[in-house]
Amino acid sequence: MNQNRARKTFSYKDKEISSYLNELGGINLESSHYLLITAGSNNSAKKSFLSRVEKQRGELKEISLRGIITTDEKESYKNIDQMFSYIGETEKNLIFRHGDILTGEYTGFTYSHVRYATPQERYLLNKITNSERFVVIDLNDKESIDKTLERYAQAVVFFDEADSFFGKLKQISLNGHTFSNKRPAALEG
Repeated sequence: MNQNRARKTFSYKDKEISSYLNELGGINLESSHYLLITAGSNNSAKKSFLSRVEKQRGELKEISLRGIITTDEKESYKNIDQMFSYIGETEKNLIFRHGDILTGEYTGFTYSHVRYATPQERYLLNKITNSERFVVIDLNDKESIDKTLERYAQAVVFFDEADSFFGKLKQISLNGHTFSNKRPAALEG
């Protein structure tokens, strides 16, 4: 386990992960929030980990960011506001799927070595900060974690593929890019 300021960083295989999961049940969210980033393409390990999180925190309300985040900043802000109005005060545990869309899928910075926070990402993170909620942002590509996400997160858990030959083939990168982001097809017309 690496610790950077208050943020904890784990691999899902780390021995400390069990004690970390036990701590999640005692988190007080009054006048605060908790942001956990799950990153990597090992979906079976993520599923197992998230079920253990739910045992500690309660059910996670799943929300896909694909229908909320768009290339239009103002539309995204409106969608984020509507989402938080829709979930109201009752849902205290959220998981945002397709978090890679926040970190550059729609910007020119997608293939650069340095990832920059998009305005949509900063807006959502500010909403989370003031929400008094436990939030998981799920990223398929661990390279999608930018400095802004790192600053806001209390913990990051990496889910790398298994150490098999085929798992290693999936981790091939070219010039620092892993090619795991799935952009929607361009509109024809």
